[in-house]
Amino acid sequence: MATVIVWMKEGMMMNKKTKYLVTVSLAAALAMVLLLFRVSLPFLPPFYKLDFSESVVILAGYILNAKATIIIQLLKNILKIVTSSTNSAFVGDLANFIMGVSFVFPAVAIYKRKEDKQSMVLGLAVGIVILTIASCFVNYYIMLPAYAAIFKMPIEDIVAMGSRLNSNITDLFTFVIFATAPFNLIKGTSNALIVLLVWKNIKVLFKK
Repeated sequence: MATVIVWMKEGMMMNKKTKYLVTVSLAAALAMVLLLFRVSLPFLPPFYKLDFSESVVILAGYILNAKATIIIQLLKNILKIVTSSTNSAFVGDLANFIMGVSFVFPAVAIYKRKEDKQSMVLGLAVGIVILTIASCFVNYYIMLPAYAAIFKMPIEDIVAMGSRLNSNITDLFTFVIFATAPFNLIKGTSNALIVLLVWKNIKVLFKK
């Protein structure tokens, strides 16, 4: 992580176009690596795995701009597809991209308006809310039905995975309310906390 930050700092000394390309490329590579180290949460279905790659995308967005986060998200998922196998027929990768953008873009866009602590906290909070809402729609209308169709399994089997962990889950709607929403709330909050903890030091480094 420290080495990547040093490289990004060196990129700041280059012309704007080169700096942009270097920062985007390094951020996408680091985010992809973090995406590979995912952990399951014991109280949620096993296909919901927590990762901290969004924190890198947000930090890179703070350095560059909100539009850069979309490119980094896209590259991150492409790199993941190219370098590792998928067991979701790319449905998970598409969902990761859509929900990732829904989180990082507003978080960075709001921060870049004033670039102070208040705008950073507000941006992260708004990003978490949008991520949580977007994840419910994406899972309800796209991801979970696609999983069921691709793997030729009844949607009830997916619901049952959640029911075994939470008796409040009885159908697809309650699945996204009691499994999808909490997972993305946790994911967004954990990534936001990392950003809050490290951005001050990284910002100082880039100002030197």
